[in-house]
Amino acid sequence: MAEIQVAVFTDAGTRDHNEDACGYGAQDGRACFVVADGLGGHDKGEVASHAAVDYIMEHFQEMECCSEESLLALLEGADQAVRERQEECPDMRTTVAAAFVENGRFWYFHAGDTRCYYLKNGCIYTRSKDHSIPQIEVSMGEIRTEDIRFHEDRNKLLKVLGDAEKIRIGRLDEPVEIEPGDAFLLCSDGFWEYVYETEMEIDLVKSRTAKEWMEYMVKRLLLRPAVERDNYTVLVCWL
Repeated sequence: MAEIQVAVFTDAGTRDHNEDACGYGAQDGRACFVVADGLGGHDKGEVASHAAVDYIMEHFQEMECCSEESLLALLEGADQAVRERQEECPDMRTTVAAAFVENGRFWYFHAGDTRCYYLKNGCIYTRSKDHSIPQIEVSMGEIRTEDIRFHEDRNKLLKVLGDAEKIRIGRLDEPVEIEPGDAFLLCSDGFWEYVYETEMEIDLVKSRTAKEWMEYMVKRLLLRPAVERDNYTVLVCWL
């Protein structure tokens, strides 16, 4: 597997607790990257997000190879792991975005509004679509994609890990063939609300490392005015 530069930043924002969680690791020529944004408040979201990330990272190490079926099962297992923790915290849920690399191919799977962006030649090639009311309105042509930010119904999510019914995980239709210089990022909504897609592209082009790309974007976020700031997490990778 080609070298992958990784950089991560996570912060509680103006909240008392950071209910985001993230993780990454590589083994036997495969790599896994995960960001989750817990829901439920009063630390319950933190339990859910860490349950999902911990399950994915632990069981990814046990996999023999990556396939759509095995990776989908991995995310479904994370959903079950969150459900099992609901005995102690009934209201907790979590969004998730998980990316995987093996043999020159890239996959992502997701639930909720934690996003994955994949970039080629400095431009966004594909991104996950939120499981939210505003994203449905975009699909129906009622609003523009950029109108999702700060939409009054933006927090009304249609799919998250830990829902009452078995979840249908969102995923990339076909794995992306990786080329040198490609990059991707996973981020919670507290990040993408304040860092626009064009800015992600601009900052990638002017960066020399994954860490520098991440720092440019976090600086933009912090310069944006906000009375309150949600937890935010970004995990960036340069291939």
